[in-house]
Amino acid sequence: MSETTEFTGAPQAPPAPQAPMPSFWEDAIDIFVSPVGVFRRRENDSFWKPFLFVIVAFSVISIATFDSLQPIFESEFTRRMAASNQKLTADQAAAGMGFMLKFAKYLVPFGVTVGMVILGFATWLVSKFFSAKTTVSQAFVVAAWSYFPRILGVIAGGVQGLFMDPSKLTAAQAISLSPARFMDPDASNPLVYQLLGRLDITVLWETVLLAIGIYVTGKISKNAAIGFGVVIFLLGSLQAVQAGLSLMK
Repeated sequence: MSETTEFTGAPQAPPAPQAPMPSFWEDAIDIFVSPVGVFRRRENDSFWKPFLFVIVAFSVISIATFDSLQPIFESEFTRRMAASNQKLTADQAAAGMGFMLKFAKYLVPFGVTVGMVILGFATWLVSKFFSAKTTVSQAFVVAAWSYFPRILGVIAGGVQGLFMDPSKLTAAQAISLSPARFMDPDASNPLVYQLLGRLDITVLWETVLLAIGIYVTGKISKNAAIGFGVVIFLLGSLQAVQAGLSLMK
């Protein structure tokens, strides 16, 4: 075959250009509707952007809605003081509540930061029991993105605080998206009440996202990912158990 005929024929089409990487804001929406794609795109990214976004979002929403939700903080403080062994005078209790109300809303950034750090390490540690290849950095990416449904929970709570009868704002679960919102916190078994509060839609959604994130980053089977989700949910429930037992007289 001659050199001329070797190169005859239709010209090859140039390779199709790769689709641009979705922006952070696009993924902030996709995490609710297409989480697998988000975790595949972001598994090796830095966790700082979603991590800081969650902290800022929580802080802004909580500070903006704090006044409307103040009856909840007052009720929770009174309930815990009644369950404790501390014998406070009326003046001491009033001073304690005033101090708590003064600084509570500014402690949100600290609380959310600590919560996500604990969740990141717990995600990594538990994933190892399911032979996941997830690194510590990837676990923090998964934890930060999985926290996004909780932002919706804070928004929903703030909206309820604006429109609900203040007399019904008797506990944090009163504005939750869980079965506990329909229960009387003072007439119910505290342990059962706290555990039912864990069945909040946003908490369950977060757990599902954690399992999906470990499925993607850890390269494990779907059954292993489900097992991971169950274990991480049960570990998260230990705090509810502790809170319930502390309120039992």
